[in-house]
Amino acid sequence: MSRAVLVSLSLIAAGAVYAGEAPAGGDGLAPGTPAPQFQLPVVNDFAPPKAPSGPLAPKALKWGPARWTGDKPDETKKLVVMSFFATYCEPCKKEMPELARLYDMYKDQGLGVLSVSIDKGDEQKDEIVALAKASGVHFPVVHDRFQVVARRYSAERLPYMLFLDSAGTVKTVHVGYTEELKANLESELRSHLGLAPLAASSTTPSKAAPRTPASAAPKPPAAPAAPPATKPAAATPSRK
Repeated sequence: MSRAVLVSLSLIAAGAVYAGEAPAGGDGLAPGTPAPQFQLPVVNDFAPPKAPSGPLAPKALKWGPARWTGDKPDETKKLVVMSFFATYCEPCKKEMPELARLYDMYKDQGLGVLSVSIDKGDEQKDEIVALAKASGVHFPVVHDRFQVVARRYSAERLPYMLFLDSAGTVKTVHVGYTEELKANLESELRSHLGLAPLAASSTTPSKAAPRTPASAAPKPPAAPAAPPATKPAAATPSRK
């Protein structure tokens, strides 16, 4: 069996579909990079307005950037926020409810939000679903259980948030989640959506939440300082 066939079978086993290559930087993809395309299984109860139907519809709903960006989207969005997370990442648990709030507030004004779990295997699926439900999430949450998409996006530290424009190009990258980022996130989204800025806040929070390495085991945070970047653990390869 040729190497190309083996690679294709590996991607199919991971539940992901890809198109194109993209260079990666030390802290994620560089702004101006076309976002690598993929489709992963949706694990929460997200119900899109134009879900496939009929006898040829897939048994499991899948989602990816092309649903909202590019040449033939199901629904064009002005801005898509895509965030990589894991259930063991404490800052991710703080970020998700805020993304849920912003999606509910701006989804009709051109905002799309997509969360990508990199938890390995299927064991954490129930925990992923429970976290999304507890956070009030109404946007799609997909599961990159073999971390194939995470590697393509250079998701080395969590949470890892990217802003994509309507063409599917990376505009902004945020690694980690701090009180300062939370305070400024809505204004940043409004700017990308072409909306008027919010009134200036009288306080500027600065306490930072630590970044979580993508390959870290579930451990309580040892110190408030951000840990150094670490490469994610190698995903379990698909074998024929």
